[in-house]
Amino acid sequence: MNFAIEHLGRAGERAGNLELKTKLFSTPFPLLTTKGGSVPHLTRETLAYLNLPETAVLLPYANHATQTDILQQFKKGLGRFVGLGESLVVMTVQDPGSETRTGYHGAKNISVWNNCNREIITPGRFMEFTGLAKPDLWVPLCDGDTPEGSSNKRISKAVKKSLEFLDTCLELKDEYPELKDSFILAAVEGGTDLAARKFSATQTRTRPVHGFLLDGFHNNGEKAEMTSWDAIKEAFVETVDNLPKEKPRFYFGPAPPDLVFNLLASGVDVFDSSYPNLVTEREHALIFPNIFKKDLVPEKGILKPERSRFELGLNGEEMKLDMSPLVADCSCYTCRNFTRAYINHLILVKEMLAKVLLNLHNLHHYQTFFKSLRSAVTADQVENFKLSVLQ
Repeated sequence: MNFAIEHLGRAGERAGNLELKTKLFSTPFPLLTTKGGSVPHLTRETLAYLNLPETAVLLPYANHATQTDILQQFKKGLGRFVGLGESLVVMTVQDPGSETRTGYHGAKNISVWNNCNREIITPGRFMEFTGLAKPDLWVPLCDGDTPEGSSNKRISKAVKKSLEFLDTCLELKDEYPELKDSFILAAVEGGTDLAARKFSATQTRTRPVHGFLLDGFHNNGEKAEMTSWDAIKEAFVETVDNLPKEKPRFYFGPAPPDLVFNLLASGVDVFDSSYPNLVTEREHALIFPNIFKKDLVPEKGILKPERSRFELGLNGEEMKLDMSPLVADCSCYTCRNFTRAYINHLILVKEMLAKVLLNLHNLHHYQTFFKSLRSAVTADQVENFKLSVLQ
């Protein structure tokens, strides 16, 4: 794995190139988050409408923890088992799109949930699965259960356990030849405790890992969309300041545009697409401005990063006769071929096609936003783009 920073923005934003195996990705960019092995509501055929030059998918271990025996018989890895073909596979522990239940981790294990069933996971069980899953990039077992308000004792346990799990996974990795060419993304924990964050970051960076996951700031799912930057900013900056600049930094969890701008300015390189997936589940469409126009300086006004302004509900009465596309001038498959009224009709009759079309649009919209972010970083005009999106 190679990571090279191409341009450093004025506020610390990074535009770079991340080479994984034979695939090259321009950062910042979002991984495609899957649910049960596929991007929600999309098949491989419909996913092709996104026209992504290279595809990297995020497979949460929590959704597949019971499939060890199946993978042992299949022998070709989790990506091929779920039909993702040659897509680059990144495996994390918890599902960023589903709320992680708090208070269930043990002293030597963690809990994951799949279809309301609790699975107790030890490092040994996790590594057995990872060896069979054959991910290209993976997060070792970690304890990120440090939601807002966590006690110092809980935070201390999360940091200590995650480091112990990391060391155990690194030792066991040599027992699995299938993981010889895989890359490790180490989780940095500590909640919002500055001392714990500094300790976790400085200790984790001494291990032979290839990148870092900034974890433990939320418990995933819809509630994570409301993560307050003011509440996590100090701890987040402390974490990043103690990590090496030459290695990529990842953030998993639903990130609306206002949060993305803050995370980007703090040096995050790779995100995921759990946010547009959740917007689709609400039967909404993303509508915020997502096209960067170089040298356009918006008139300064009041920033209004209310999350409701970023999306449009398609299930209301006012949509029944609206013959316009979801977003004017959007080039996605949905906006080129269908109207708001048609999607409203599909929702009212509970037709599955509604969420297929919505997620195609929402993922396209979010991907376009990140392409614009990269252009804004390289042009040193992120602040102008931020004003055009959030005012």
